[in-house]
Parts: sequence; structure tokens; C-alpha cells
Amino acid sequence: MQNQQRKFIYVLESVSESKELCIEDFEVLENADGEIDVPLDSVLKKHHMKLEDLFEMKVDKVLLIEKACSDRKLIRSISFEFLRLNK
Repeated sequence: MQNQQRKFIYVLESVSESKELCIEDFEVLENADGEIDVPLDSVLKKHHMKLEDLFEMKVDKVLLIEKACSDRKLIRSISFEFLRLNK
């Protein structure tokens, strides 16, 4: 039996669409408690985006998802619903 590599994605959800951002293995951090974290700003930068772009896209939620074949597991959800960009 082959050991499956864990893969992660960020999903940007808005009312009208959903967009997936691929996460490279080197971007995944695991703390001493075994919790997974992936710095959103570095993933956005890799995809030529900034945090401000999420507000312009009217993103409601950013989901960190673990993918294995057709299964998906929610790791963390960041709500943008009540956030406003201060300018």
C-alpha cells in the first residue's frame, strides 16, 4: 500500500464564485501541537495577488482544505464577511 502525500489548497469563496489556490509542500507548516498552518500572504503572493484583492473580489471566506483523492477536509476557515479594508 502506497503512503499518500497530503495536499492542501486555499479556497476563496464569494457569493458568485469559488477559486482554488494550490499550495506547495514547502509552504505547509506544522506546529509542535501538530496543527497545520499555511501563511495566506505567501500563497497569495505566489498567485500574484494581495490581501486587498480579496476585498475587491468580495471574498466571504477563505478555507484551508486538505485534499486526498476525492475527499476534502476543512482545516481552517477565515471569514471576511465583517472585515473592511481601511484606506
